[in-house]
Amino acid sequence: MIPRTIVRRFVPRIFHNSITITNTRAIFNSKYLLLSHQSPNHIPNTLTHHRVYSTPSEVNLENMIVDFEQVKKATNQKDVLIVDVREPDEIKEHGKIPNSINIPLGSVTSVLANMSDKEFEHTYKRPKPTEDAEIIFYCMIGKRSGMAQQNAFNLGYKNVKNYLGSWTDWASRVQ
Repeated sequence: MIPRTIVRRFVPRIFHNSITITNTRAIFNSKYLLLSHQSPNHIPNTLTHHRVYSTPSEVNLENMIVDFEQVKKATNQKDVLIVDVREPDEIKEHGKIPNSINIPLGSVTSVLANMSDKEFEHTYKRPKPTEDAEIIFYCMIGKRSGMAQQNAFNLGYKNVKNYLGSWTDWASRVQ
């Protein structure tokens, strides 16, 4: 049996490619939202070409996405936390944005939710961000960083941003 989660209430989901309010009685799997009477093997054509996510109306999406210039400026600002969500091997192979810290995507939620302020500062040599602190997530192309942004948003962080171009954009501009 394929594990599925029944979505019974509005859950904000913020990603970079599209924003749509979803049906509140749906079965969510990693790629599609399916109506509760549909099986995962029967995905309607209207959903195979569109990714469907939702977001609360009070969120200004333009403030949640940053570009190269904003990230470059943030590298010199101590009050902005830049988080690379790639795996350590990827960082060794490709490099990283200056003054960023590495928290792999699979650890973002537990680090932000469960790690003490003292432990965070000891591990990352930066103070743990408050709920209002500006956090910029990036990865290789902006997809995983969008998921990290969503996770942080769900934990109550209000000023989380996604660098859509991520490392690919950064590396092409700084050479």
